[in-house]
Amino acid sequence: MDTLVLYLLQSGISLSMLYVVYWLFLRRDTFFQINRVYLVNAVLFSLIFPLIPLSLPYTGANETYTVMLDAIVINATKLKPAVSSHLSTFQVITTIYFTGFSIFFLRFLFQIGQLIIIIRKNGISHHEGLNIVFIDRNYAPFSFFGLIFINRKKLSDGSIKEIIDHEQVHIKQRHSMDLIIFELMTIIQWFNPFIWFYRNSIKSVHEYLADEGVLLKGYNRINYQALLLEQSTGIQVNDLTNNFNHSLIKKRIIMMTKTKSTFMARLKLMLVTPVALLLVVAFTASPLVKTMAQNETKKEIKTVVKTGDQTRTVAAGEEVIFKVVEDMPRFPGGNEAMMHYLQGNIKYPESARKQGIQGTVYISFVVEKDGAITGTKILRGIGRECDEEALRVINGMPAWEPGTQRGEAVRVQFNMPIKFTLGNKEKIENGEGSDKTPPPPPPPPKK
Repeated sequence: MDTLVLYLLQSGISLSMLYVVYWLFLRRDTFFQINRVYLVNAVLFSLIFPLIPLSLPYTGANETYTVMLDAIVINATKLKPAVSSHLSTFQVITTIYFTGFSIFFLRFLFQIGQLIIIIRKNGISHHEGLNIVFIDRNYAPFSFFGLIFINRKKLSDGSIKEIIDHEQVHIKQRHSMDLIIFELMTIIQWFNPFIWFYRNSIKSVHEYLADEGVLLKGYNRINYQALLLEQSTGIQVNDLTNNFNHSLIKKRIIMMTKTKSTFMARLKLMLVTPVALLLVVAFTASPLVKTMAQNETKKEIKTVVKTGDQTRTVAAGEEVIFKVVEDMPRFPGGNEAMMHYLQGNIKYPESARKQGIQGTVYISFVVEKDGAITGTKILRGIGRECDEEALRVINGMPAWEPGTQRGEAVRVQFNMPIKFTLGNKEKIENGEGSDKTPPPPPPPPKK
């Protein structure tokens, strides 16, 4: 799941940065094919780039961050998990994301189904070498891949030739393929406002290209602009279609009258390459990627590793204990199974209960390459009985599914807080009114 979040973040940042470049430098140009190529490739790049593994040089020391597992609350009668707030927030965000993903995926299927129903209901007619679906409803003329959809009433219209030629440009240039790509990216990045900017921009560029194609056939520009105004009232079927009157009429008319830009458009497009490189540099400098890069420090000659409260230098050839890896170790059956295991094994020591001892035991352990639990140690305890009980149960854990980094099993360290607490009833019976947890150790001296 962490990998998915990282992918969505990198993909979203890439989309945003590349669209800002388009908006600042290219959107007003009349070199429409360049703009189309840029927009499509920006989306494809953002889709694929985060999947490319990067070997990043990183010479800094391994940070002291260690994964903290959910706190386990133990009292004299029962055990219950206390899910930390960051995990709850993560679960909520994950649920929201996949809910949106499902909604937009169903929306995509609905739009495909809507077009299939229209085609099956009206059939496909072959007219002068064209595949035309004649529809009765007041839809604006539109195209989808090799099909042109036109209202039957338009057949008697003198402007039908211009309309068909317009839609033929969409078909010959395969604009529907662009729309499918953008629709799929919308499903993945539905929460990102920039993907919606992309959708609007690519549809506008499609219309500019179709208008340009019609005018290149020799049609009178003034008459064609008047036709755009006449055809501006039809209903759009859905977002997967190229509609004759989709874009804002005013913008299309302005683009028809602008002087064709060539040299400046090509010059501006040359900015794409350095921006893409800067994008890669930005990722390598980001905290998230640095954290991933730190896990490659076993390739360095020396590595500073923090284990518990001690910091040591690891020489070349010695295995590093990782703190975060691409695929984190997993208790067999998941977190819920781990809770059941702890619930059935951890017991509140009777002597500690009678003495009113309570507090949180912080325990550290390492999941080995074969999933075995080693290196268990108390980072901070509350008393011998509770500390030993925590160690006993953690040491008795079944083998985990090991963590992997770049496809190889590695050693990964975890910290787990186990909170021993007495309920009000137990504290009253023992004459205890306050927590006997020893005070936390003083902070280490500043270097």
